[in-house]
Order: sequence, then C-alpha cells, then structure tokens
Amino acid sequence: MDKLSLAALLEEDREMIVANLARDRSPEAAQSTLEKAVDRVMYRYTEAAGSETLCDAAQHILQAIKNTLPMIGAVGEARTWKKELPKGEKQGLRLNVWTVLTLLAGILLVAASVTAVMISGQIGGAIALIKALLPTALGCAALFLAGTMAARPKKAKPADAPDARTEFLVDAEKAWHILHGAMLLADGQLERIREEDALRAQDRAAANPAVEVSGPALELFAELLESACASKDESARESASAIRFFLHNAGIEALDYAEGCESWFEFLPAPRPGTLRPALVSGGRLLKKGLAAR
Repeated sequence: MDKLSLAALLEEDREMIVANLARDRSPEAAQSTLEKAVDRVMYRYTEAAGSETLCDAAQHILQAIKNTLPMIGAVGEARTWKKELPKGEKQGLRLNVWTVLTLLAGILLVAASVTAVMISGQIGGAIALIKALLPTALGCAALFLAGTMAARPKKAKPADAPDARTEFLVDAEKAWHILHGAMLLADGQLERIREEDALRAQDRAAANPAVEVSGPALELFAELLESACASKDESARESASAIRFFLHNAGIEALDYAEGCESWFEFLPAPRPGTLRPALVSGGRLLKKGLAAR
C-alpha cells in the first residue's frame, strides 16, 4: 500500500468482520469479533510501520479503542421472549380436608332426608317431603361445592410466574461503521505524530553538521584515514588524529574494527587482524564502510 493506515488495514478484513458479526449478533460475540479485528490491525501495522514512535502510539491508541468496545451503541434490535403458563390447567382432583368434610356433609344430608321420608310412611308423606326438602337442597349444595373445590385449578406460585427475557441484537453494518470511524480518528492522530516526528528529525539534521560532510568530502576523509592507517610515519598518525577530531565535531565517529561491528566493515585476508580504514558512523547510522584485515 502507498500509505500505511489503520483504516486501510481494517478495510482488508471488511467482508470477514461483517460476516462474523452477522453470524452471531449478540453483544458479547460482536465485542469479541471487533477485538480480534483490532488485534489483527495492530499486529500488521506494527510490523510495517518501521518507526518505533508510530508503533508505540498505534498500540496505545488501538488499546484505547479496544477498551471502549463494550460501550459502542451498535445494538439495532431488541427481542423480548416471554414464557406463558397455560391458563386454567387442571391439576386433577384436590381432595383436601375441607373438600372431604363438605362431601361427607352433603352425603349425610341427602341420606337423612331420604331416610326421613322412608320412616314417615305414607301418612303425612307430603309434609315429610317438605321437611326433607331443606336438608336435601343443602346436601346437594354441599355436594356441588365439594366437586367445585376438588376440580378447582391450582393457583400459580410466585416461582411459576411468566418468565420474560430481553435479547439485544447488534447491527453488523452499524458496528462496522463505528469501528471504521474509530480507525479514521486514530489515523488522524498517527498522522499528527508522524508529522511531529518528521519535524524533530529535520531539527536534529539541521543541528547536526554531519550533513555538511557528505558525498565527495566523506570519501576524501575516508581515503585520508586509510592512508594514515597504512603509513608508519608519525605525521600521518597526527593527521589521522586531526581528521578524527574534525569528524567528531561534525557528529561523525571514525570507528576501528571490533567484534560485533562486522556489518560496518569489508574484510581482506591478512596474517594479522587490524583496521585498514575506519568505518564512519553518525548517530548509529553507517555512512561509509570501513576496511579491516582478518
């Protein structure tokens, strides 16, 4: 890509992210999907940024985005699930103490009225029937009440109350746009940091005279140092010392060969190891390779 950006890296995973969000729309699953997407962007950005300052800034910004993911307003739908209990469901006959007593009372009243009629005989039967009518009616009422009490449905307990549950569903496109917008804001912050870092580098370069010692001048100093190292003359060693001092004041160090600095030197076979031409280094950056024997 021409210009590294968090939003561009996120765009590469757009189809996968939206598909994962649509597959499971619960807020928990959506948060996990977005966190993984941020982690992938962070990994690829820090691998390709090439600047320690930008890498550190990107990690802090993306971590802040991850921390705010549980607060995103991407819920686009809410479903309420309610468990309804069957109304008037019979639980079988309920023969408790009061039901049994009422049933027995009704049976006794009816039996008493019938017995009274049988005992009275034919004489005065009509009067006896009228007298038996009241207990018969009471007995029938008692029997009806007993049947009603026995067949009455059981009252629902508080624990049997209807169970209601609300399910919140995330809008996949809305969640994507929220995360993409956060990446655009992060890119703005990183661009500002990149510009500030470039300005600081320019200030350091302007304050460093090493920029004035480059090209042909650098080649000339390298050749003079090589000649001084090859010469055994005292004046040549003094000239080499003066050149080293001048380069030091210009921000350039003339380094002799030592273990661990092999990448800064070219080598020639020789009976004895030593420096044939110092390496010229400025701020840890190699300007001119040295020459050494080994």
